[in-house]
Amino acid sequence: MKSAGRLIRRVAFFLISRVFPKRLTQFLMHVTQPKFVVAVVVILYHGNRILLLRHSYRPRYPWGLVTGWVKHGENPTQAAMREVWEEIGLRVSTLNCFYLELAGRRHLEIGFWATVDKETTSQPSLDGEILESLWFSLDKLPDGLLPSQIPIILQAQAHRQREFS
Repeated sequence: MKSAGRLIRRVAFFLISRVFPKRLTQFLMHVTQPKFVVAVVVILYHGNRILLLRHSYRPRYPWGLVTGWVKHGENPTQAAMREVWEEIGLRVSTLNCFYLELAGRRHLEIGFWATVDKETTSQPSLDGEILESLWFSLDKLPDGLLPSQIPIILQAQAHRQREFS
């Protein structure tokens, strides 16, 4: 049944594209197609330690990685660099992509890792989202770490180890 609906939509868009101006066709396609969001996750390393942020809006699992949405007109690398800057005030120049996964029907998540020269920490963010940032050893991650981010951390570590071997 779903394939019949898809076929009808394709035929309809084909016919519309032959009859209506291009701008109207593009508008119709935009409003009728499913929307998709893209998020970035960034793991920052200094040696064998990673930076975690304590978020104010997640009382049960306050600790987590740098994350954020890709904005219109941004590519994922730009979004990851922007999120690191916005959340902890740190500029990163090189990001390594290690993770690409559908986190839901309409949610793509892209993971990056980067190495930083020193263990900087940040002040609480002005918007109140980030309370603090601390560096943690991979074998001593804090209680309250968002459970869904543990496999991402392990995957980044495996990718990073392959890069250095």
